[in-house]
Amino acid sequence: MSQNINRKKFTLLNNINLYYAILTFLFLSIITVFYYQKNFFLKNFYQTIENFSIKYEYQYKNLNISGLNKVKYNFIESKLSKYLNSSIFLLPLDKINTEIKENNWIENVKLSTNYKDTLFVIVKEYRPLGIYKFNNKSFYFDRNGKIIDEKNNNLNNDKFIIFTGQSSNLEAKNIIEIIEIIKFQKKYNIKEIVYIKKRRWDLILDNNIRLMLSEKFPKESLLNYIKIEKNLVKEDMNNIKSLDLRNLNKTIIVYKK
Repeated sequence: MSQNINRKKFTLLNNINLYYAILTFLFLSIITVFYYQKNFFLKNFYQTIENFSIKYEYQYKNLNISGLNKVKYNFIESKLSKYLNSSIFLLPLDKINTEIKENNWIENVKLSTNYKDTLFVIVKEYRPLGIYKFNNKSFYFDRNGKIIDEKNNNLNNDKFIIFTGQSSNLEAKNIIEIIEIIKFQKKYNIKEIVYIKKRRWDLILDNNIRLMLSEKFPKESLLNYIKIEKNLVKEDMNNIKSLDLRNLNKTIIVYKK
């Protein structure tokens, strides 16, 4: 009696396994057919759009770019040359966006078309705050201290302030904000700003006078310099090497030998 029961259980178990095996096979077959049918359908769909675009001239032929400053027009143009005469509807905008952003100066890109023949590219470039000198090289950096690109030594017409000292690019916005608030640069040309031991700033003016600023009160140090400078004649200024403005109550002037 027990042997018959075991045989029935074994047969039932085999039937269940066979049932699941068949279901699995059918499921995999359906997925396979759907996958190839989908690819076939998409291929034909894209081909239909391509043929329609050629027939009625809905093709990428014109490029409209705005927002360029440091980036050259031909950089973007060269990236898009391979898409010329492609269907305006099938341009891979995400891929194009990635390719354009390979340029270090480009922060963001917006792409759109007129659904006829023109691709519009709106570029947002990084805005340099200054030039960071490190290991005998110079780099543009933005307000957040991000290094944008190495400076070409042939470009001598830049009006950006040079920053030196470890991590000076990361803290530069703080001293720049102070300089802007008191409008210091409207009267004095700054040649270089030095970050001393990651604590305080020295300003080197165009006439090579070094201003040593207070660690905690750099703004007050600069205001003190403005007051002192008003009482000095040109001859005196020409002979000054540095002004120690770290003590707000006493300024030490060092003259050239």
